[in-house]
Amino acid sequence: MLHKSILFRVLRFFMLGVLVTSLFTLPALANAKDEMLSVHFNPGAVMQLIAPVTEAEKRPLRDEYFKKGAQTAKEYGYTQNGVLVVDKTLIGTFHPNVFVVSQWSSLKAQKSFQALPLFSEIKALRRDAWKALKLYDYEVNKPTTLRFSTNKVYSISLAWVNPKAPDDYYTFINSLVKQAESMGGKVISTTQDIVLNDHNPCAVAPQQIVIIEWNEAIYVETLLTSPEFKATVETLESGTSNFELHLVRLRG
Repeated sequence: MLHKSILFRVLRFFMLGVLVTSLFTLPALANAKDEMLSVHFNPGAVMQLIAPVTEAEKRPLRDEYFKKGAQTAKEYGYTQNGVLVVDKTLIGTFHPNVFVVSQWSSLKAQKSFQALPLFSEIKALRRDAWKALKLYDYEVNKPTTLRFSTNKVYSISLAWVNPKAPDDYYTFINSLVKQAESMGGKVISTTQDIVLNDHNPCAVAPQQIVIIEWNEAIYVETLLTSPEFKATVETLESGTSNFELHLVRLRG
């Protein structure tokens, strides 16, 4: 059952006192300088979150991929804005190394790039260069700015909603947001109508992605072991076919 596996992972994570760190990050300093990332999306832009699973030995293939396509993608309106390093996957079986925050200037620009013969060549490299690679696209319909700080932590949740019980999921996520806000957290992004590009052509996109800002990781840990959260696990189970929750930090 989903709720049993969720509680097992959360309690195991909390009780072992795992210090969430990453190979990509350095130990935090008490007086570390706060670095900020501000990403603005104009209406019509395509917000893109890229979630890879990398293997060190495949670095030459990834270098080849970027060498072939990076400059042309930029010329067609692609911008890589920043990187969120995954400290810990709290719920779910997919374990990306990072989430890359990026964008295309428009859906038309993105499709123009994808129509190039070059795109077919570099897309073929993806399966070899990454163990897994998921690209989540969302066409922005109003001016949107996302701000990230190295002095904060963030949770990214992805929900594959059960069409037979969608209200159960939304009851769960609304409760999660309220609990986060009571601990000083705040939602900085909620997206729906997501398009997924995956190694698996039959993969289905999540119905919702929510990014929440937290003051410290301990608040996330505390919430996930709270009676209030445990009381909502059954609605999470009944309201989704799959759910992921990742704890991330801005790479400085």
